[in-house]
Amino acid sequence: MFGHLYKYRLKSLLRTKEDIFWCMFFPIILCTCFFVAFSGINEKTNVFHTIPVAVVYQQDNEIFRTVMDTLSQSDSQGEAFMDVTETDAGNALLLLHEGKADAVITVDSSVSMTVAEEGINQTAVKNFLEQYLQKSAVIEDAVKNNPERLTGLMQNLFSGQDYITEASLTDSSMDEMSSYYFSLIAMAALFGGFLGNTIARQMNANITNEGMRKTVAPVRRHTIIAAEFLAAYTIQLMSMALLMFYILCVLQIDMGNQAGYIALTCVVGSLAGVAGGMFTGSLPVRENLQIAIYLVYSLISSFLAGLMVHPIKIWIEKKVPVINRINPATLIQDALYSLVIYDTRERFFANIITLAVYAAALCTLSCLMTRRKSYASI
Repeated sequence: MFGHLYKYRLKSLLRTKEDIFWCMFFPIILCTCFFVAFSGINEKTNVFHTIPVAVVYQQDNEIFRTVMDTLSQSDSQGEAFMDVTETDAGNALLLLHEGKADAVITVDSSVSMTVAEEGINQTAVKNFLEQYLQKSAVIEDAVKNNPERLTGLMQNLFSGQDYITEASLTDSSMDEMSSYYFSLIAMAALFGGFLGNTIARQMNANITNEGMRKTVAPVRRHTIIAAEFLAAYTIQLMSMALLMFYILCVLQIDMGNQAGYIALTCVVGSLAGVAGGMFTGSLPVRENLQIAIYLVYSLISSFLAGLMVHPIKIWIEKKVPVINRINPATLIQDALYSLVIYDTRERFFANIITLAVYAAALCTLSCLMTRRKSYASI
């Protein structure tokens, strides 16, 4: 009997177009929008590229020309610091305003820079020119006043010493936009609650005709509840598998190399989502209000996890950290985030255990409320 109930409930849920859209297709659509909006942001903002500059020599300066030639040469990674174009003043300004040059360097008795806007590249050129002018002034002063110290001075000026050692806390290449995808996965897991809401609602005899028939059916109540819950959970897992395939294989978003832990997060997160929907579907309110309650709950939970504004999660952690410890979307997002940031799994399993307890509690309450209503109806 359990298999029969499970099979036909699975077929029935697959025909509920609204629930299937929200659980299976809406996260993929939103993920595509994220990909289009975020594509190339990390490449443009965090990855260095050769800076195009135009140089106007109103007075010949062989030393500066030699320095610029050196900066135009490719390094070991095949990337030069600057792409230098020597031209006249009129053409240099034209290149600047057309965006073909980030800065115009004018060389006469001194060296000056002209820019059309402020940015990382313009700041880098400015810092280079400031260092050049400072070192040139020091060398000129040494030539005039202390020529015997020039050799030692040149060695000190051009042999920089690093006092900071760069180290990585993780081997992950995750960029800051990945947090939005983590929050999206959390929202998709919670959207499984629409399926849970449907099965709970259709077991209530005072709300739907299906509930009336199930109330008088000669089948144990816990068998019906288990079969319906498992059918909804199966569809939700299918939806999450499709979403993860789309993210990892189609869009090729880097989420680390912890596939097993990611799958575990989706499994437990989906369980929490279906359980939450089943709980709201068991509330003694009208059908439309049940759906509205869960929709608002899932969206607020996703918002607090940083889906719309990522810094909100950081702000909550500073001001009201308890919200991040109980919000299911934050727990899912943080579990995924911890996989690519930390080498240990304490934080990951803390989130997973909290989600599992949350899901178990809601499942228990939902079953008790559904059984009590059914007996009352009989």
